[in-house]
Amino acid sequence: MSILTLGNQLGQTVKNVGRLKTILTVMGRQGLAEIAQRIQLVRLIPGFKIKSDKEKETLSVPERLRLCFEDLGPTYVKLGQVLSTRPDLIPDAYVEEFKKLQDDVKPLKFDIIKQTIEEELKQPLSKLFKKFNEEPLAAASIAQVHEATLLDDTEVVVKVQREGIKKIIETDVSILFIIAGLVEKYLPEARVFNPKGIVEEFFKSLKKEIDFVIEAGNMTRIRKNFEANEQVIIPRVFREQSSARVLTLEKLDGIRLSHQSELAAAGVDIKKITHHGVQAFYQMVLLDGLFHGDLHAGNLFVL
Repeated sequence: MSILTLGNQLGQTVKNVGRLKTILTVMGRQGLAEIAQRIQLVRLIPGFKIKSDKEKETLSVPERLRLCFEDLGPTYVKLGQVLSTRPDLIPDAYVEEFKKLQDDVKPLKFDIIKQTIEEELKQPLSKLFKKFNEEPLAAASIAQVHEATLLDDTEVVVKVQREGIKKIIETDVSILFIIAGLVEKYLPEARVFNPKGIVEEFFKSLKKEIDFVIEAGNMTRIRKNFEANEQVIIPRVFREQSSARVLTLEKLDGIRLSHQSELAAAGVDIKKITHHGVQAFYQMVLLDGLFHGDLHAGNLFVL
């Protein structure tokens, strides 16, 4: 589905209008009513009244926008996280604020996870894994991760996509595209940041991210590209236990590069690690032409 098709859905379905009302309500709650009015967003729903929280208006616009993204959930949290890595696109104040965005979501019940895996892989969970930890290792906006053991005793992590996330993202992006057009029309100072272009690129990358077959393929290719490099380890993909909504990977134990105190306590040579990281980045971009699109410290582990 193209971004243009998504954009045209607004006003054609009650669901999108309902979501737009939620967005306007949240904008008011987070002190952004004035911006909603300036870009004429309120006029898309005749008769809708937006109430502003005067207390929140004392915060900076980047702070209010970050709070708004947190309230609106997966798509917006992901957008903020992506923008936090792009100081070339947005002002530094927004970059720093969006770095605080976390995928802090309530985990799905194990019954739902089990059902998703069995529906996707067409087998009972017991036929796929010897052990499966019902408590999630991590719960994020798009998927949650569980530790498990394959039938041959290989330790793995299983990434399971959240139920209905694809539809939520399509609805939200369609509205984001409309909002970006209004921002460009009514906020001339924002045109330099190309809001519609940002949403277009965001949608393209997010569309690929929610298809785990694409992620598995990229991971396998990058792993092969680095097979001669002893300093970089890319987890192995287990294809028989993977699908478009389930991704099973080799389990690796390490310390996140963003956990500086833990790295210091373990005596890790940060300068050396940074050198290896830069070399890996150069190889991906300049030699291989295939690179990790979200290469921040939270996604890198020191083994």
